[in-house]
Amino acid sequence: MVRISRIPSPKQPIQETSARVEIFSGWKEIANYLRKGVRTVQRYERKLGMPIHRLAGKTAGGVVATRDELDGWVTAGSVRSNSVRREWPTGQTNRIGARFLQIDSEIALTFCSLALGANDEEKRRRTTQSARKAYDTIMRLRKGIKLTDAQKGKLDANLQRLKSELRRLGEGL
Repeated sequence: MVRISRIPSPKQPIQETSARVEIFSGWKEIANYLRKGVRTVQRYERKLGMPIHRLAGKTAGGVVATRDELDGWVTAGSVRSNSVRREWPTGQTNRIGARFLQIDSEIALTFCSLALGANDEEKRRRTTQSARKAYDTIMRLRKGIKLTDAQKGKLDANLQRLKSELRRLGEGL
């Protein structure tokens, strides 16, 4: 860590320049200060916008960071991370979630078919229970996933069939 006194600017009175700026030079010093590993800190910079300065505007090479900026980022990040978890973070994750709902609805329909064709009462009960759990999961997760019109149409059709078959199996919806 390097301690540098602020250089007085023509507009600043001399008394204000006595404050010290703490600068961390390199990934290792930054990681030690944050009590994290070097790769974790590099990921924070890349994915979470941790304030890092590169010399001469280069995209790789040596890095520096100030204690004040890092402290401010950590404080602001704790508020930000709580709100991020409530939403699907990216379009790719949203697409995966939509695909999961579609596949889960098809699996639930398969369980219903197995239950309707089962001769064994215990097998019928278990497969009906699995289909019902899948239906409940789909309904809960669906609220947080944005669906295209096509995805919504396919999922709604599967859910209508699923509800109908669950009713035939004695499940109240």
